[in-house]
Amino acid sequence: MSSIHNVLVVGAGGNVGRSTVRALLDEGFKVTGLTRESSTASLPAEADHVRSDFSLGSLTDVFKGQDAVISTISSVTPGTALASQNLLVDAAIAAQVKVFCPSEFGIDTADSSASSYIPFLVDKIDTVSYLKKHQNKISWIAVITGCMFDWGLRIPGFGGWDISKRSATIFDGGDIPFEATNLDQVGKALAKCLKNPGRTANRHVYVNSFTVTQNEVLKALERAKGEKFNVTNSTVDELWQDGANQVKEGQVLGVLKMIAGAVYGKGNLANFSKSRGLWNEKLGLPQEDLDVSIQMFLSN
Repeated sequence: MSSIHNVLVVGAGGNVGRSTVRALLDEGFKVTGLTRESSTASLPAEADHVRSDFSLGSLTDVFKGQDAVISTISSVTPGTALASQNLLVDAAIAAQVKVFCPSEFGIDTADSSASSYIPFLVDKIDTVSYLKKHQNKISWIAVITGCMFDWGLRIPGFGGWDISKRSATIFDGGDIPFEATNLDQVGKALAKCLKNPGRTANRHVYVNSFTVTQNEVLKALERAKGEKFNVTNSTVDELWQDGANQVKEGQVLGVLKMIAGAVYGKGNLANFSKSRGLWNEKLGLPQEDLDVSIQMFLSN
């Protein structure tokens, strides 16, 4: 595959989108950020900023001249934002884009059982299937990152952590290894993939910041804060089932507990460094240090 120069990021004002725009600029790509017409997001001065009504015609016009399109849109509800990615693929094909990176950046969707544990993953799985059907027209790269580590720490209660209250819930003893990736590392991984398009084309690419356990995170937080956390205990099954019950009752954000349950081992979806192998070294993407990551998170 020929080299990639021009890259457009869909959803450039979101968490992953902002990190991706910065990482692409650092790698020397010419970057365009796409947001909806109603968005008030601001982008770095070095990046072009365009808006769209997200119709097929508008997207096709915006995508023309781009070598790669990265989707960073998100949703926790099946059939909403993530389901629109097939439209993005159609527009990218019509505009003769070389590579499309769908919105992944989490649990391993190459496992067909993933949507049984996290409902909205059905849309992600569908998009990759759609891309596979059309990979004679456009290549794809699906980047799997496991838990969004620093993002998760910002949400009180997610994964059992409430840093402001110095409290933690430890599940199944806290020694279950899982993959964790900081937001900036996600952006760097995407940029590195596009630096190596021949190697990463039409593949699920597995990266992380570190493989870690809850107990290791707890110790790192206590070291950084200089005080002990109040610890309670529960099980992964209880965590996941509580979230599933909330979703059945119409509480959409119950899916966050289902995600955390999958991160901590439900369905064997989140320890892919052992089952799939990591791409960090192949991509020239260094792994990160847990203590440094915690310190950086707390200082921001």
